Amino acid sequence: MSNEMNTQEEKKVLTQKDLNKAMFRWYMSAEMPLNFENMQGIAFCGSISHILKKLYTKKEDLSEALKRHLLLYNCNVTAGGLILGTTIAMEEQRAKDPSKMPDMAITGLKTGLMGPVLLYLSDTMGLNTGIIGTLMKIAAATLAAAGNPLALVVLLLFVGYCIGELILTTNMTYKKGRESIKTIMGSGLMQDVISGANVLAMFMMGAMTASMVTLKTVLKISTVVVQDKLDSIFPNVFPLIVLFLIYWLIRKKKVGTGKIVIGIIAVSILLSFVGIF
Repeated sequence: MSNEMNTQEEKKVLTQKDLNKAMFRWYMSAEMPLNFENMQGIAFCGSISHILKKLYTKKEDLSEALKRHLLLYNCNVTAGGLILGTTIAMEEQRAKDPSKMPDMAITGLKTGLMGPVLLYLSDTMGLNTGIIGTLMKIAAATLAAAGNPLALVVLLLFVGYCIGELILTTNMTYKKGRESIKTIMGSGLMQDVISGANVLAMFMMGAMTASMVTLKTVLKISTVVVQDKLDSIFPNVFPLIVLFLIYWLIRKKKVGTGKIVIGIIAVSILLSFVGIF
């Protein structure tokens, strides 16, 4: 019996080859199955599917893990290695002891980290597509305009830089993530981590809703512009109402996202036709 248990534990130990395969899959597929329902969720799930199959030998556990990572995910490809490595480390720990690593912790941490924080660090501050990427592309374009074949070399150097960043961030967070998880579990702070991750995730979703969802009424009552009055009392109240309405439809009524999108289009056309929005 003990030999059998040891064999099962060995199967759940990940190797560098497993990690490299996940990085390669993620880099090559991150932008391919992109969609409005779960963004890069399919690519992320596919990139670590071989790891999940290795960690979870029971069909039920594997199914839950795959569903967990098919949820909405959207982040910079190479800086996203910070999340990729951490997630793999957390899944490895959950496979060994589910009671000490709840699925909510994994989902909450992914959701909290994937948003504006990482997007800001990578795209704006120039870890890859920001300053460095822009400068290297300008250099390549200048060389290409002059007929210099070194333009291709510059672009390849940029690709190499991005791949190097992905390898560094993924390996670093996977190794440090495991050590951090052990420390957190040993100090009994896992519940605080879950709560903090969920709060951060809700904060990010609220910020994204306020900045990305636009809904304003053109309704006037006499000389009073309704939208101006609402903005002075409760700015962005309509986007907030729409957010909670869609959440209620998906969570409570189990309405598919396709039906919701069609419904939003139909209602928008109707309200626009009657002159409300």
